[in-house]
Amino acid sequence: MSGALDCEHVRLAIGGDPRNLSGEVARHLEGCAACRKFRDETLVLEGRIQAALELPLHRFRPAKQPAPVRRFALAASVLVALLVGGGAWFFRPQTALAADVAEHVRHESGSWALQRRLSTEEVAAVLARAGVSFDSSMPVVYASPCVLRGHVAPHLVVHTEQGPLTVMLLPGEKLSRRQEFSEEGLEGVLLPAGEGSVAVLTQGGAVSPTTEAALISAVRWR
Repeated sequence: MSGALDCEHVRLAIGGDPRNLSGEVARHLEGCAACRKFRDETLVLEGRIQAALELPLHRFRPAKQPAPVRRFALAASVLVALLVGGGAWFFRPQTALAADVAEHVRHESGSWALQRRLSTEEVAAVLARAGVSFDSSMPVVYASPCVLRGHVAPHLVVHTEQGPLTVMLLPGEKLSRRQEFSEEGLEGVLLPAGEGSVAVLTQGGAVSPTTEAALISAVRWR
């Protein structure tokens, strides 16, 4: 890889080991507030997981009451599983998802203007990083394996009759209902999609129900 690292590669490096970062990553962080925030949140996640793993269960053991001990241990195990699966985001309200998505998309605003249709192989390589497939007839002009809320989330821009749409495939972000949102000039919708969700954003105007249905049907979690 040549030249300065972009945010996607920096965040993947942070996700791998936030405490041991290369000089290139450190230099990027000096000038990128968004990536510094991601690094800080990743460190918080790591600290919470470590704290949960080190819970002193013996201190909570009541004399001659083994059943409560087992229940406490089970509860601690569930907590650890939630921390590992959901990350620090377990402690944040679900409504924050829309704001996180919008902030990420604003950081990559140049992707809206791209025109070259990517090949099937180029798109598949990005999707494979997140363990998801996306079988859509809509032309994909941008695809990046971004990191959002502790998961690799493919960030796509597709061309439609109403113009370019940003589509983010969000593994692990299960939603109970469809949610519309508006964030500083971006209109969007969060759509439940099985074991994850799909965020669709526009720079003006609502996403048509037909387009929403087509996007949801194109997603397959592996």
